[in-house]
Amino acid sequence: MRAPIVLLHGWACPASYWNPVAGLLREAGREVLNLDLPGYGTPLEAGFEWTVENVAAVFALELSGRSPVHWVGHSLGGSIAATIAARYPRTTASLTLVGMVPVAPSAAAEEKLRRLFGGPGAPDEDAAEEMLAAWFRGGEEPQGEDRERFLAPFRLPPAVVRRSMEAGITGAAPDVPDLVSVRTLVVTGTRDGTRTPDAVKEFLLGHSAWSHELIMDAGHMVHWERPEACADALLRHVARAEAG
Repeated sequence: MRAPIVLLHGWACPASYWNPVAGLLREAGREVLNLDLPGYGTPLEAGFEWTVENVAAVFALELSGRSPVHWVGHSLGGSIAATIAARYPRTTASLTLVGMVPVAPSAAAEEKLRRLFGGPGAPDEDAAEEMLAAWFRGGEEPQGEDRERFLAPFRLPPAVVRRSMEAGITGAAPDVPDLVSVRTLVVTGTRDGTRTPDAVKEFLLGHSAWSHELIMDAGHMVHWERPEACADALLRHVARAEAG
């Protein structure tokens, strides 16, 4: 039986933005699990400390009965997926990082996040709109019901938005990339500004065993803007992992 593909969403993002890719993967005969990060689908448990390491431990335990699985994470979800692959290798058949490599975001990106979402109160609509513009920069932003889909997570309890943002800025621990032993794919868009092209290139030069798929005319939401290209890359990647 082939391993499931597990999708982890990013900070302030809806798990449903994976739906176009998930549908294509299911059409190809794959089992897909689309998980909510803590606080995004159900309320946070009292006392839960929102860190990449803690969330990785939760998911590794939850999926231990289905292991190994193909972990796929976008942005913050990528930091969590990489941490699972590094700390819990028996759970992992392959790893795919979408819209990121496990290095710190640019100083400009961090400054914007803390300015817009670092306070104790709920962010206003203008802050959410500014993030959408950054995520889809140079491309076509979602409209109508799809736009509401992307704006809704910013209305979650402020503590969830703020704590998960801090986890996203902190990212995976420095030792994580070198502990990943499974076949790994990085998928980025040519318009993505959260990790500069030079930062991605420099990271991959130091991790020559990792594969890279650069998707043309896509920003940080590469899987939403170009779902066919992302699904094709994923299917090729998991097939190679299962064959190898």
